[in-house]
Amino acid sequence: MDKPTFQSTSGGRQHPVSNIGGPDTFYLRGGPPYLGPPPIQPPPEQELKLAADTVLCEVRKKQADAKRMLDILRSLEKLRKLRKEAASRKGIFPEKEADQAFDGLVERLRALIRKRTGVYGAEENALRVMLESEQEEERRRDLEKRQKKERERLLLRKREMDSMLFGDEMPPDHPLQPFREYYTQAERSLPALIQIRREWDLCLVSVDHPDGTTVPQDWVLPQCPTDEIWATALDRGDCLGP
Repeated sequence: MDKPTFQSTSGGRQHPVSNIGGPDTFYLRGGPPYLGPPPIQPPPEQELKLAADTVLCEVRKKQADAKRMLDILRSLEKLRKLRKEAASRKGIFPEKEADQAFDGLVERLRALIRKRTGVYGAEENALRVMLESEQEEERRRDLEKRQKKERERLLLRKREMDSMLFGDEMPPDHPLQPFREYYTQAERSLPALIQIRREWDLCLVSVDHPDGTTVPQDWVLPQCPTDEIWATALDRGDCLGP
């Protein structure tokens, strides 16, 4: 039998839930069957962060309690001093053993509180390191997600550009396949690449040549035509723009 979990009701109370009636049927102890999906469990890293936050809040509460106890001890010392001064003006002087006992008790309590404060500080530092590590891991995951999304966007953009420039992927028996192989032969043959590069080099001129232009660093994508008649012969995906 599966281990019972807990389902919150409208009153805010927690009731044990079991799924003995099936995977989608849950029974509340003392209530009608719960037919909804099982309670959603948070991811392990989020659950760990929530647990660390809870413990950190408890540690800070203990630190505040320890500080308040030190303030109370200082207030007691001040109050005893004022009462001793008031008693001395009336000719009443407490015994030396009473002062020693009071001072010894206060010092023992102060030492105990300071010791606990040091333990709480160590716990807080450990939890801070844990939370910082988890936050760093979360930032790393977010960065990886953004980089993956950017890579997917660039890949989609490249596919769109290739589709506009060279058309969609065609089967091997397509009539235009020989032409495609001719224009892409430099991708498969080193001699073809050298020959095409030699033909390009024949067109090289000096930088200050009046008819010289630089080779584009990227694909020259087609723009949308300005003539409506010519636009009727194009597909919507054959040019950039809306």
